[in-house]
Amino acid sequence: MFDLIIIGAGPAGISAAFEAQKLGVNYLVIEKGLIADTVYKYPVGLTVFSTVNELELQENTLHPAREKPTREELLSYYVRFTLENNLNIQTEEEVLSVEKIENNHYSVKSDKGEYETKNILFAIGAMQYPRRLNVPGEDLPKVHHRFIETYPWVKKNALVVGGGNSAGEAALFLAQEGAKSTLATFRKDWEETDPKQGCIKHWVKQPLEKELGKNCLELFFLGRVLEIRENEIVLEDENGEIETLPNDVVFVLIGSDADLTMLENLGVETRKSKYGVVPVYNEETFETNVSGVYVVGHFTEARHIVGAIETPKKIIPKIAEKLLKSAAQV
Repeated sequence: MFDLIIIGAGPAGISAAFEAQKLGVNYLVIEKGLIADTVYKYPVGLTVFSTVNELELQENTLHPAREKPTREELLSYYVRFTLENNLNIQTEEEVLSVEKIENNHYSVKSDKGEYETKNILFAIGAMQYPRRLNVPGEDLPKVHHRFIETYPWVKKNALVVGGGNSAGEAALFLAQEGAKSTLATFRKDWEETDPKQGCIKHWVKQPLEKELGKNCLELFFLGRVLEIRENEIVLEDENGEIETLPNDVVFVLIGSDADLTMLENLGVETRKSKYGVVPVYNEETFETNVSGVYVVGHFTEARHIVGAIETPKKIIPKIAEKLLKSAAQV
C-alpha cells in the first residue's frame, strides 16, 4: 500500500516525487513514456524561452551554456535530477485504469502490474492527445501533429496550421532551414498582443516577421482547412475565398488536451475553462471532489512548467499532513 501514486514523470511529477521523498511519504511514480517525456517531445534543438528560475526544481541547479536552456539541456537536467535524487520513477509503464476501493483506497492497474494507494496525483501531460482538424486527408502520412525537426523538409512545401508559439516556432524553423514555409493562422491569433491569450509571443513573432520580409515565409490568414491531398492542400481564407496550394508536408499544431477518462471514471467533476474541459479541484489543495484524488499540470489552470513545478511544493505537504492525522486516528 503506497501513501501516494503519481501518474506522470514530467516536471510536475518529478517535483511531486521530490517533495514526497523529502517528507517521508511512501510514493511511486508511473510514467507511460520517458522521464520528462513532454520535454523529450519538444523540437530538436529548441531554445526554451522560459527563464531558468521557472524551470528549476531547486534554486541554482540548472546551468545552461547560454541565458536560456535548449531542449537537450533541459531534458538532461530533469533526467540527472531524477537519478541524483534516486526518485522512485518507473518509466515505459502505462496506467490502464484507476479504481476506487473505498475512501482513500485505490487500485492502480498498469500494463506491468497492479498497485494500491491511499492517494493518487494525476500529473499527465497533454502532448499525447493533440487536437485534430477532422478534415479529409488528415490521416495521410505527410500530416503530423507534432513538429520534431526541419531537415527532412528542405526545399519542400511545408504548411503549418496553428496560432500559438508551437506553430510559430515550427514555421520559423522551417523557413530558416530551407523549407518553403507557410503559416496558416487566424488573423486574430497573429494580431493579438495580450500574452495571456495564447497568441504567438513577441520573441517568436519578431523573427517570423523578419522571415516574411526576406520572402522566406508565407503568411496565410485562415478561414478553415477544407481538404488535405497527396500533393496539395485546399484552404479557405478569411474572406471565404478558396485556394489550393502545392504541399509536401502539413503540421497541425492547434493544441492538445489532457485525457480525463480515468478521472471521470472515478467520479471527478469537470468544468469548462479557457483551456477546455478541466477537473473541478480545490485551488488550495488541488484535491478533486473525490477524496484522495489530486491533479496538477495540464489538468489545472497552472499548466505551464513553472506552475507544474511549484504546485506540488504546496500540495504534497498537505497530503503528508493528512496522512499523519489519519495514522494518529488509527
